Amino acid sequence: MEFYNRNKELQAIKDLADLSKKHAHMLVLFGRRRVGKTRLVMESLDSVYFFVGKKTSPLLLREFSDILKNELTGFVPDFSNWDDFVRFLFAYSQEHHISVVFDEFQNFEYVDPAIFSIFQKYWDMHHNNTPILLVFVGSYIGLMKKIFINAKEPLYGRATARIDLKPLSYKYTRQVCKDLGFTQEDDIVTLYSTFGGVPRYYQLIADYGLTTYEDVIRTLLLSENAVLKDEVRQILISEFGNNYTTYFSVLEAISSGKGTLKEISDITGIEMKSLSRYLHDLVNTFEIVERRGPVLKGTKMGRYVIKDQMIRFWFRFINPNLSFIESGKYDLIFEKVKASLQSFIGPVFEDIARDIVFEGLPFPPVKMGAWWNRRGDEIDIAVLGEKPYMILLGEVKWNSRLLGVQEIKKLLDKRALVDWYNDVRKEHFVMVSKAGFTYAARRFMDEEGVVGMDMNELVERLS
Repeated sequence: MEFYNRNKELQAIKDLADLSKKHAHMLVLFGRRRVGKTRLVMESLDSVYFFVGKKTSPLLLREFSDILKNELTGFVPDFSNWDDFVRFLFAYSQEHHISVVFDEFQNFEYVDPAIFSIFQKYWDMHHNNTPILLVFVGSYIGLMKKIFINAKEPLYGRATARIDLKPLSYKYTRQVCKDLGFTQEDDIVTLYSTFGGVPRYYQLIADYGLTTYEDVIRTLLLSENAVLKDEVRQILISEFGNNYTTYFSVLEAISSGKGTLKEISDITGIEMKSLSRYLHDLVNTFEIVERRGPVLKGTKMGRYVIKDQMIRFWFRFINPNLSFIESGKYDLIFEKVKASLQSFIGPVFEDIARDIVFEGLPFPPVKMGAWWNRRGDEIDIAVLGEKPYMILLGEVKWNSRLLGVQEIKKLLDKRALVDWYNDVRKEHFVMVSKAGFTYAARRFMDEEGVVGMDMNELVERLS
C-alpha cells in the first residue's frame, strides 16, 4: 500500500540521520500498534535493524550477533553479554557511521532490563564523539514512557528527538479508502469510525480484496479465524498488565456513552476515588482516552471519550459479546452492529466535521471545541475569538433525511444559552448535515447568514 502523509516525519528522521554523522543522536519513536512505525523507519533510513522479540537473553543476543555479521563490514565477534554488544556498536560507529534501529525496544523489559543502564553508560561516555543514530521504536506507550520519560529510569533525558506517531487524520484515511475503491462518503466515514486512521487495517482490507463494509467486518472481526478478532484485547493486556480487567470495565463504560466520573462509577461499580487513578492512567500514560471540557465551562464539566476508533468499536460491540463470540454466533453480533451502527458513527462524524470547520474559520480562534451545560443542552461546534469578540456556533447531524427549517431554528435559539459577551459579540453559525437540507431550509439559512454544508460540501474543504 502507498505511504500516506508522513512527509514531516520522514524528513525529520532523515535530518537526524545527517546530524548523527557528526555526533550521536537518539530518536525515540512510539505509537500504537499497526500505526506504521516500522514502515516509517524503513522508508527513512538505511539502517541495521533489530527486532526485540520476547526471547531468552542468550537467544536474542545470538540473533543480534548474526545480524551484525551479515550487515557490517569487518570482524564482528560473538558476544557473551549485552555490555559487549553495546560497546561494540559505539566502537564500530567511531570508524563507520551507522544507524541502528531497535524495534519493540520496550520488550527488553522482559528480556534483560539491564540493557537500559548499559545504553546509558555508553551513551554518556561516547555520544559526543561517536557518529551513530540510535532509533528506539516501541508500540506499548506506557512502557516506552516509563523507559524514557520517567526521571528515575536510566535513559531519562538522553533522547535527542522524539516522534509520537499518530494515526492518519480523516483527510488522509479518506484518500486511502478511495484508493481501495470505496467511493461513497458514507462508507468511508463508516470505515473510519471503525478502524480510525491506522494504516495496517486498511492494508488488510486491500489484502483480502474486501469491497463492502459487511465483508470487512465479517472477514476481519466476526469469523472463526478473523485476523483482528482478538487484536484489541492483546494490545491492551500487554499495556495494562494484571490490572487489565478494571481498565477493560472502564473502557466498556466509556464506549457505551458514559462520559462522566459518576456515570462510569455507577455502571462499573468502581468507587470514584479509585476510578480517578485508572482514568488518569488511560489519559496520561496510555493515551487511549481523552478528557474534554466544554468551551466556557470549568473542568468539573469534563467528559471522557476513547480516542482510538478501533478500541472504541471493540469495546462497544466485541467485548460485551464475548460469550457469543466464543459460541460462534457471529451473525447475531453483526445484527447488533447493524442496529447500533448509525448512533455509533454519529459522534465520530461530529469530530470529523468539527476538525474540518476548525480549518476554515472566519476569525482567529482563542478557544475551540463544543459547548454543553449541566441541564443537558449541547452545541456540537463552539469557537470563540477576541478583540473583536466573535463566536461561531454549529450543529452536526449524521442523519438520513434532509434537514428542515425547524432544525436551523433550534441552532439559532441556542445562542441565548451561551452567556459570553452577549451584547457586543458578532455571531456566526454553521450547520452540517450528512443528507443535506430542504429547499426551504437552504433559503432560510441564506436569510439568517447560516453556513450550511452537506457531506459533499464538507469534504470539499479537505482539498
